[in-house]
Amino acid sequence: MQNDILFKGARWYKCDLHLHTTSSLCFLDKTVTAKQWVDRAIEQGLDCVAVTDHNSSLGISSIQDAARGTKLVVFPGVEITCDTSKIHLLILFDPSKGEEDVKSFLSKCDIEYTQYGQQDATTTKSVFEIADIATARSGALIIPAHIDEYAGLNTLSAQNLEKFYSRDDINAVQVVHKEFLDTSLQTSGNTDLKSFLNNYYNNPNPQIDDSFLKAWFTPVKYALENQLAILTFSDNPHEPKNPKHGLWGIGRRFTWIKMDECPSLEGLRQAFLLPDYRIKNDFDSNDTPYTKPNLWIKSISILNTTITEEKIPLIIDFNPQLNTLIGGRGSGKSSILRFIRGVFNKTSDLNELKEILEDHNEFYKKVSGRQKKGVLTDESIIEIEFIRNEIPHKIIASNITDSKAQTINIQKRNEEGIWEDIKDEGYIDFFEFEHYSQKQIYEIAQEPNALRERIDRAIEGLEKIKIDREHIKKLFLEKSAAIRTADVVIAGKGKIETRIKDLEANIKKLQQSGIASLLKAKETYTNQDHLINAFRSEIEDRKNQIDQLAQNIKIEDFDTTIFSQTHEVELKSASKIVIVEFENIKKSLEKLKEEVVQIKSGFEKSINTSQWKKDLTRTSEEFFQKREELEKDGIDSISSFERFSMEKSELEIELENIIAKNETRKLDKKERERLRDEYLRLSKEITDLRQKFVKGVLVGDKVKVNIKPFRNKVDFEARLRTILQRENTSFQSDVDALVELCFNGNVENKIKDLRSIFLKIKENKDVGSIVSGFFVNLVRTLNDAQIDEIELMLPEDEIEIQYKPTATSTFRSLSTASAGQKTTAILTFILSYGRLPLILDQPEDDLDNRLVYELIVDRLKQAKERRQLIVVTHNANVPVNGDAEFIVSMDTESNTLKVLHSGTVEQAAIKKEICDVMEGGETAFEMRSKRYKSN
Repeated sequence: MQNDILFKGARWYKCDLHLHTTSSLCFLDKTVTAKQWVDRAIEQGLDCVAVTDHNSSLGISSIQDAARGTKLVVFPGVEITCDTSKIHLLILFDPSKGEEDVKSFLSKCDIEYTQYGQQDATTTKSVFEIADIATARSGALIIPAHIDEYAGLNTLSAQNLEKFYSRDDINAVQVVHKEFLDTSLQTSGNTDLKSFLNNYYNNPNPQIDDSFLKAWFTPVKYALENQLAILTFSDNPHEPKNPKHGLWGIGRRFTWIKMDECPSLEGLRQAFLLPDYRIKNDFDSNDTPYTKPNLWIKSISILNTTITEEKIPLIIDFNPQLNTLIGGRGSGKSSILRFIRGVFNKTSDLNELKEILEDHNEFYKKVSGRQKKGVLTDESIIEIEFIRNEIPHKIIASNITDSKAQTINIQKRNEEGIWEDIKDEGYIDFFEFEHYSQKQIYEIAQEPNALRERIDRAIEGLEKIKIDREHIKKLFLEKSAAIRTADVVIAGKGKIETRIKDLEANIKKLQQSGIASLLKAKETYTNQDHLINAFRSEIEDRKNQIDQLAQNIKIEDFDTTIFSQTHEVELKSASKIVIVEFENIKKSLEKLKEEVVQIKSGFEKSINTSQWKKDLTRTSEEFFQKREELEKDGIDSISSFERFSMEKSELEIELENIIAKNETRKLDKKERERLRDEYLRLSKEITDLRQKFVKGVLVGDKVKVNIKPFRNKVDFEARLRTILQRENTSFQSDVDALVELCFNGNVENKIKDLRSIFLKIKENKDVGSIVSGFFVNLVRTLNDAQIDEIELMLPEDEIEIQYKPTATSTFRSLSTASAGQKTTAILTFILSYGRLPLILDQPEDDLDNRLVYELIVDRLKQAKERRQLIVVTHNANVPVNGDAEFIVSMDTESNTLKVLHSGTVEQAAIKKEICDVMEGGETAFEMRSKRYKSN
């Protein structure tokens, strides 16, 4: 049983409902006590057991006494042997019953006390008579025992077997062997199965042959055809291959059964009526057949509002699976959901639904104004408990003005069970859920593309691909900008090349005047002087490094006062040696620094007395003397030569940069094309994932979703207008023409034609009459970034939903459907995927009962296996045929929000409330049932 975190409503129980005690004469070890029996059941992880001794009630009281105070639920019962056919039936009573109730039943079946515990004892009554006594006269439940082995139903004729299975009180059977559920094995000559069974029953006499197989297959075959619940129990053998009973076998075989938090006989009956969803035998699931979702809402507490009782919190509990809130009109069912939406300010999905948004805002706010709108007060506190990854959290709203202005406090229960505050910013974002009203679903039905973002959120890994695609777009735009910058630079290449040629001609003329050799010699010596100066700097750097090292080499003594006096003396002596040594090193470094100064001085002396220095001085003097002479004669050839040479050198560097820029531009253009292709590839990958997703979630034949690649005209026009900054209806004929051009054929190819039109207009080229002159003028005003956006633009995928009005009709577009059919199709799709809690507010409005039953109920039962559902509903199909794990009935007669009843459909009060509120009362329900019947 799933009791690690307690919750209300139905849950799974591990059940062994065919068990014997020492009251059966064939129980071998008579020393076994009731406590040992109960302890063994608990050790095996059983939640529910049934005491079903052979034709006896004597073992029940002691087992019930031993189980009292434990988690083990005990169903009193008996395994009765019927007439001469010796068919065994399990007869179970409610846990509230006891030994006397079973004893009374046995008396009605003419089982004498002296026969108690005997396997061979029989009643004179047939299986039909026993069934009548069990249900009509004793209020018990019947399960034909081990129908695929000895003492099963195989002795009944096919006609009587059909008749027996058709009874309203026969809804489940016990099957021992999984092989008998496989119809392909129902053939004569199945030697493997015969060999297995003969070994299983320890080589019985007579041996199991084809006649046995046929006889044992038949009851199972008919049970499957009648869609009865298949159960597996242990019949607690004493040991393997030993048909006697004992402790060893308890819980060796079992069935998982879903029931209310208080298991009952009615709970078993309800489970047997819905075996696909409430029964899992050990053939199918050795472990618990259900795992709670990672995120679910456990409860909501509403305190101090104008619509709840004063100073008394209204607490609504929830089950991790399907919850339904029912009640008459005006009972406040939907108000519960509005409080949940308000605490989390989950209104962004209502932005396009102004009426619904306004209604919510007028509800979830502090009461004010003459009309007293709003239901919150200064003292209002809304507390929602979420379970996230098995850890309880509380989201508490207080100081509430409205959804946007409220104080939110989040708490988490630690391992010690203490609630502690969470201060992490954005932590509330971890508590996600989906919330739809009938109006929201209807609006989505009008525009199915509104589902696209919801589909994308449900596809694992898709968000990363979208992020990657946005990154590719960013790189594309950056490359486009870089190419345009390069174009501006490259445009001046010709001018620079011409200027360099002119400068080369001028320099050549000056070189012919004889000044070139003198200037060249000066430049040579100048470059040499630079090298020597660099060497001087190196020497100075080394001197500074030695000086810096000498400054930092000093070491400080450490504090020895924390040591004992003896230790302090010896440690102080050791440290002083180190300090003295470091002082010596410092002195050595300072001496080295002086040596470097002397080295540098010697180098300077060598340079100043060198022949190179004399030649440098002579050349410089000759250069300046020659320049003065020429300038006196009015010749500025030297300065011109220097200017021309410098300008030529700078232009040559600039030209090299342009050439390099041009090469980079070529690479950038290739990369830009690659990025455009990568953007397209990622877009196709997104489309492919969407197509695979909808194909995987819609397993059925009533609703179909098509993802049409790049075919969403409405989205495409909106995005184009956003780029053009013309979101209104201006230039409509031009936009229509461009959309028609793009979507008339393969969009992936046609979009290139559209891009070409914009590029041609920007280049002042003729584009014909496809667009007006006014539009051409508009495009010419677009900046480069806008053109880049157009170059990369792709239409979004079109979401097309189709439905089948009848089983025999073909699929039709949802656009041709009625309001109810549209809503049904969208709701079916919403229920087909997702793992977050899903809140639905009266989704069945506008739907007829047939659509609800045929499509919605089935999807609810599938969806609740992977996510929590909270549904406000007026339709009985939802809680009853949807098999709600928890039902909350709101009080219609109360002036405030108030829970009238809560529980599961097996509870009498809940049944009555469903019948009264949703069926118009028992009398009306029975009258309709009578009128539906035909003679």
